[in-house]
Amino acid sequence: MNNVAQVKKLLSELAKSDTSSLYAVCHQIAVYIERHPKQINLTIGGLRAALQRTADGDDLLIRAAFTLSLHPFQALKVRYRLYDENLSEVIQEMEHPDYMVAVSQEEFVDSEGNQISLSDLHRRTFPYFVNMFKAEPDPESTASRRMD
Repeated sequence: MNNVAQVKKLLSELAKSDTSSLYAVCHQIAVYIERHPKQINLTIGGLRAALQRTADGDDLLIRAAFTLSLHPFQALKVRYRLYDENLSEVIQEMEHPDYMVAVSQEEFVDSEGNQISLSDLHRRTFPYFVNMFKAEPDPESTASRRMD
């Protein structure tokens, strides 16, 4: 997908056969990223605040964000932040495939060579979602730059 309108169209077609709460949250996220194209990195907490949701609905919010990362939507890209043992500082970022390899192999070696158990990896790793729709340039400002 290369624009939000296409994603919203796919979601509206999906709604004809599925009026689930998952669809509704996917649609809310799509509308949000359309209205805030400069908001690139989206955390679950950030989406919760932006969509005025409560923490008890995080499971649905997470499922919706992951759904929008899949084909055919591809509106979001999943990345992960690995935090230190105190969960106070990001020590490494990972692409989704790298995280999935670690999960399937049940081990992870960080960029500094430290082996991290799978349970510790799960405890210290949090997803975030990259908005794949870039803010489109303002046509007037583009035209005025060409005239200068």
